[in-house]
Parts: sequence; C-alpha cells; structure tokens
Amino acid sequence: MRVRIAAVVVTFNRIDLLKSCIDSLQNQSRKLDEIIIVNNSSTDGTFEWLNEQRDLTVITQSNSGSAGGQYTGIKSAYEKGYDWIWSLDTDVIPEKNALEMFLASDAIKDKSVGFLSSIIYTPDNSLSYINIPYLEDGSSIINSVNKLNDLIILSASFGSVLFSRNAVKEVGYPIPDFFIWGDDVEYTFRMREKGFMGYLISKSKATHFEKNNFQNPFLEMNYSDNKAFYAVRNTIYILKLRGTILYKSKIRGISSSFRFYFSTLSGRLKRKNLNFTSLIKFSRYFLLGLVYNPRKYLKHEAN
Repeated sequence: MRVRIAAVVVTFNRIDLLKSCIDSLQNQSRKLDEIIIVNNSSTDGTFEWLNEQRDLTVITQSNSGSAGGQYTGIKSAYEKGYDWIWSLDTDVIPEKNALEMFLASDAIKDKSVGFLSSIIYTPDNSLSYINIPYLEDGSSIINSVNKLNDLIILSASFGSVLFSRNAVKEVGYPIPDFFIWGDDVEYTFRMREKGFMGYLISKSKATHFEKNNFQNPFLEMNYSDNKAFYAVRNTIYILKLRGTILYKSKIRGISSSFRFYFSTLSGRLKRKNLNFTSLIKFSRYFLLGLVYNPRKYLKHEAN
C-alpha cells in the first residue's frame, strides 16, 4: 500500500522564499499527497498570493511563531490520517529527491523510527550550523554509520524533518509556548524519550537560505531583541532536558546550563560586545530558562 505523505510549511513575511519552497515541494521526484501552508498572518502579500493558489491547503492564523505554526500544521496533517508528515521552514529548500531519499533509506525500515532529518547546507555548501542535530555518544555514531550510512540522532530541526504517524500519535504536537527556537529540539527529544529513533539521512539534502551562519549565535545576537528571550530561555530548558535523556541526570543538565551561561559571557567579553544591559537581559533569560516548564502546557491530543 502506498504511504500517504503531507508536507507542512510555516511562513511569516517571506513570500519569495515561500514560493521557492513550494516550487521545490511541488516538483519532488516522489510526489506529495498534500502541501499544507500555515500562514502566521503575513503582511507582505503572502495572504493574497496564497489565495490565488489552487493546489495548496492554506491555514491562516495569528502569528504564533514556528512552534504554533508547526502545532497547527502537524495537527492538521495527523487528523487527516497521513502516514508521514514532512515539516519544513520557509527558508529551507529541499533538493528534488529529498523526500525520495527519505523513503529509500535503510533507517525508515526501523519499526521504531520517529523522525528522519535531511542534512541542511547553506548556499555556499557549508553546513547550516543552526540545523545540526544533537548526536548520541561516539560508539552509536560509529555503529550507525557502519550499518546504515546514516546517523542516529537525538533531535532534528524543523528545517526538513519527516515524522512518523506512530510517533505523533504517542507524543502529541509541538508546544506553541516555545514560539521560536528549540521547539523542534524539544519535540524530537520527546519522541526519543518515548523510545522512538531519529536518523540523519545522508542522501536527503536541503539548503537553508539564512543570512547568518554562526556556529554560536549567542555570541552575536542582540539581547534586546525579543527573539533573544526565546533563544536563551528555550536553550536552557533544552540543555536540562538533554542531560536527562543522555545521562538520566537532572544535575548534568543543570551543570550544562551553567557552562553555557559562563562560556557565553566569556565569549562575549572576548569579543567586547557585552555591556551592562546585555548582561542583565541574558542573566534574566537564563534564570527564566532554569525554572521554565513548558510541558505544563502540553495537551496530548493525538490519538
């Protein structure tokens, strides 16, 4: 029986990139059954252009960030009964055979698979640092490469990730309260916690059209920007969660959070871009991350 697959793309004021992303999805070597676009109330003509399209499913909602958009899109695809749900960012353009390579991988034959991620590059063929997943220990990496030519991973980004229906059924949907940054990591971590496997598929490739490709964006970002609040708070939560998953130790997760805090301050001091205002804001976001408990918002709605 042919598996049914829907793509979910979340967009906000990126009409040109959205058009390119949709074009790449419509021309995949393995045809999609549906393309779902979640428009977070764009104001750049996206709404009008989408209304002219006849082969897309369009959901327009208030701007709820990547997290809220993926929540809506994945929920919609799941409720329609799709076997696999392919989540993407607007500014990530998959290669023509990206979906075909997912389905041709050995990893997809793993009955416990929860998610498969593409390898994502920048336009100059460098790795897109923001899309690099968390990996397991060294022996798992070596074993997965030897057996599958694909990597076992702990997390994936919404850049280009294929979710199994079974995993969504078990864990539910992304948490909208994350808004942006780390929402994808938390979601895939949740799948790993429930015993589902994740793999980085070496032959499924995509390009991320991001202006900046910093290895450590926390050394460069403006902490007065609202995005920085979500970035720091959510990252601290993710580090705590990673410690629990990898080492079964909340203490390891908290210690990782403090290492992140002090290494970021040290790095910014060396770059001479840490002033008093930045220090106060970064410290505040860090403390909020230590006590942040997004799963209190979690409603298990998939069934």
